[in-house]
Amino acid sequence: MTNDYPKLLEDSYAMYTDLCEVRGGEPSKFAFLGDHLFDFTTYDDEVSALFANVALQVCKVITRKTTFKFIEDESNYQQYLLMCNTTFFAGRLDWGGSIRGAWWNQDGQELDTCGFFVGRQQVCSWTFTEEQWKDFMEAVFAFAASQGEGQ
Repeated sequence: MTNDYPKLLEDSYAMYTDLCEVRGGEPSKFAFLGDHLFDFTTYDDEVSALFANVALQVCKVITRKTTFKFIEDESNYQQYLLMCNTTFFAGRLDWGGSIRGAWWNQDGQELDTCGFFVGRQQVCSWTFTEEQWKDFMEAVFAFAASQGEGQ
């Protein structure tokens, strides 16, 4: 497993865009994350990108422990609760007495995806410590920000 998460994301996105070019198009980084990190099934790059943008916002507030400020806005509150109930988040969060203050599970995280590559080698199963998960999330935020959408 690599700890060079920015390279992992760029290599994986490059492989993904190579496959998409064969089908006739290049999806955004948000669509890639929607399909291969968050595991949304839409068959629609624009909708995958939209869902990924919301999921990224929720990941960010959980990682940076700013959920209470984020959910002061009613729309953010609804999106936060919706995302916390998706498959990606549901098994990764703990929240004690209130989902509004959720945090990443301290036992670490597992991620299964067919879309991540180290170089040109596909790696489908990933295990992260709590600290590695935070580093990975920060790399995901930077990767998405380089697209320029939704930030």
